[in-house]
Amino acid sequence: MSWCILVNTTPKYMKYAEVQITCMRRYAKELDSVPIFLATELTPLDSYVSRILNQTNTHHVHLQPNETGFLESRIAAVSYIFNEFDYILPLQEDFWLDRSPDYRLLKNALYILETDSRVRSIRLMPSPGPSVFAEPYGNCCNWKVLTDADEYRFTFQATLWRGSVYLEFLNILLHQAKRDFAITGNPESEWSRFCIRVNVAENFRGQKLFFDTCMGPDRLHLSIIRAHEKPNAVFLAPWPYRPTAVVQGYLEPWAKEFAEREGFLVD
Repeated sequence: MSWCILVNTTPKYMKYAEVQITCMRRYAKELDSVPIFLATELTPLDSYVSRILNQTNTHHVHLQPNETGFLESRIAAVSYIFNEFDYILPLQEDFWLDRSPDYRLLKNALYILETDSRVRSIRLMPSPGPSVFAEPYGNCCNWKVLTDADEYRFTFQATLWRGSVYLEFLNILLHQAKRDFAITGNPESEWSRFCIRVNVAENFRGQKLFFDTCMGPDRLHLSIIRAHEKPNAVFLAPWPYRPTAVVQGYLEPWAKEFAEREGFLVD
């Protein structure tokens, strides 16, 4: 069983990726053997990228100019590495750890993926968590099976994936989003902004597409059960972070304090 962590980012947010990956290696020491891949159009000559690649077991995926779109960059990055690993944990660069993951639950999630071929993904951050109507997974008290009752069947929050399944959905999503974009009549230069603005994966159409193409009795997607409804429940998740450091392109005040506490000056 092999798995890796994948961080896609852009030049604008590379400074946030440095905080993220440094803190992952600082606080998740038991995961030093798990490779982290940084996917970006920047080269290792960039000062941020160079410092990030000095972190333990951290590697570079160089994206070409035609692979830098919101969806295209994720598809390209997964395509480059998924044959080498059984499972992939894609993370946005503003998912910042300042504590250890729950290694017991993380190992349990990997064991489920290894032993039950029906399970395609396991959400490690219950933001949102599974609906109250979701059924427990087997006799397990930690995980529930996502259903059509869940508003978010797919999310970019921390989720452990079978790489082939994640890649398949992103390609299906790209095809639908391209059709939706064509209807707008906007110039091609607006394509990536369109994907972000309408939130193509997590909006209603994206959720329906995921349900129709990726869910079923033999295509299960699990989520950790949210410990309680208070906001700090996120810190009891297997991958504990505060969603998210960047909101609508701006660094949250708490995240600026976080970065300074960890030795970074960011804005």
